[in-house]
Amino acid sequence: MVKTNPLLPAAFLCAVCVYCPLLSVRGRDAYASLVPLSSACVLDCRLCASPARSAAVPGAPYRCAAAVFRSYGRLSGGSVASDAAGSLSLSLPAPLVESLFPGQLYSGSLHSGASGCSGSPGLLMEDGASFRVTGAWNGKKGVFEVTGAQELGWGRGLPAALLYCRARARLAFKRLPAAWGRAGGLVLALLSGSREYLDPALVESFRRAGLSHILALSGMHLAFFSSLFGLSSRGFSAARLFAFSQRHCFLPALLGIGLFVFFAGLSPSLFRAFLCLFLLAVCARSAVPGADGRAVLAAVFLVHLLLRPQDAHTPAFMLSYAATAGILLLAAPCERFLTPVLPPALASPLSVSVAACAATAPLSLCLFGTFAPGGMLAGLVVTPLVSLFLLLSLASVAVSLAVPALSPLCAVLLNVLYVLIERAAALFALLPRIAV
Repeated sequence: MVKTNPLLPAAFLCAVCVYCPLLSVRGRDAYASLVPLSSACVLDCRLCASPARSAAVPGAPYRCAAAVFRSYGRLSGGSVASDAAGSLSLSLPAPLVESLFPGQLYSGSLHSGASGCSGSPGLLMEDGASFRVTGAWNGKKGVFEVTGAQELGWGRGLPAALLYCRARARLAFKRLPAAWGRAGGLVLALLSGSREYLDPALVESFRRAGLSHILALSGMHLAFFSSLFGLSSRGFSAARLFAFSQRHCFLPALLGIGLFVFFAGLSPSLFRAFLCLFLLAVCARSAVPGADGRAVLAAVFLVHLLLRPQDAHTPAFMLSYAATAGILLLAAPCERFLTPVLPPALASPLSVSVAACAATAPLSLCLFGTFAPGGMLAGLVVTPLVSLFLLLSLASVAVSLAVPALSPLCAVLLNVLYVLIERAAALFALLPRIAV
């Protein structure tokens, strides 16, 4: 009798409950206050993520989830204030978010508090910061459209201090690659998830070529850093530095990867990849023989929904799990089919690409109305180039910090590789797409 891991049916039933419209339930983090959103004009809230552009166009507003703890509004009886709970989506003007960004300074005319008094010349709008925002609720778009903001602080305690340090580090990190031209924009997107400096033409080429997942922080980036930190940790173990034993040499690797995830931000796909890596590392170090990848993915799916239920209906969450499930289920059959006609060095990566695209095609058609089958081939060419660009970016950052005079040379090398990536993506973007 074939035994079925209980995690698989549990994950399947949970997915049915989450995505079946007949079983949908009210979110536990829905906005709740005596002041209805339609009447709210001022909100005290804490940002739950780093703001991200709503469109790949300079000047486009930013979107960000925020946890509300107090609201102010106007009702028929006059002004009213009330405690609040839950979260909602903010639409933030670009000048408000980019006021401190290098090369994108603004006058600060939008930095007004709820009382109309002049605010600071710039606001550090990052995960963990609290603000009093003014604006109005847009029911059609489902966002609170902000017109001004006043900083309320970062709170107290170790978590608040860590988030503040992270925000300052992300702002400081923007200053170096921002001087590297278009290549610097790609460096920022790949290393910190900040896409403000990306060339819109490159974003469009990647989208049409079916390569948008490369620009978004995902499992590919975590696999790169896993290999990098894994090699470093083995080197430390071999040299017996810090007295790491062979059994615990994975600890510095997990620590390094965890620091990268904390710095870049917990996007749904990156969080999924980190949970998978962490669980696989625990299984390997706990002498669990041959952990089933499907069971690991099912367990991660359940844990992810428990820790961050707000991710469940985001496209990144659904596409990430669909692609990973497709690779686990379809990659091996595809490789057996392709091996007789292609060399193994090509059959293996192509089978993974075909499996991921086949699993995500229905979702892409439902969510975006289009699907780029050329992404199966584009990934084979562009992904190695981007991996090389990632490695060169890390080396360039280290060299530029150690010897600032070499920064222009690093910029030249990065821009040469950037042009190769840009032209490759533009070429695959010409392939036909499927639309509904």
